[in-house]
Amino acid sequence: MSNIGNVLTSMEVAQMVDKKHYDLLKDIRRYTSQLGEGKISVSDFFSESTYTTEQNKTVTCYLVTKKGCEFIAHKLTGQKGGQNKNTS
Repeated sequence: MSNIGNVLTSMEVAQMVDKKHYDLLKDIRRYTSQLGEGKISVSDFFSESTYTTEQNKTVTCYLVTKKGCEFIAHKLTGQKGGQNKNTS
């Protein structure tokens, strides 16, 4: 795996974008699939990890790079709405 440098956890990113962590995990899984299909290095954006809950349960999360944060932000910017504005 490549050295991805400074990262945020998917829990932190979910809080920043006001989204439930579970929903963001689904999104990130979809994004990693899309990136993989395009032969783009997923590790430049996301790296699967785990954390331990207060109940001592190991749960999946992702480490998100700056590039990954930008990717998530781009996906949340209403691109679809902009595409639909010019329909006649």
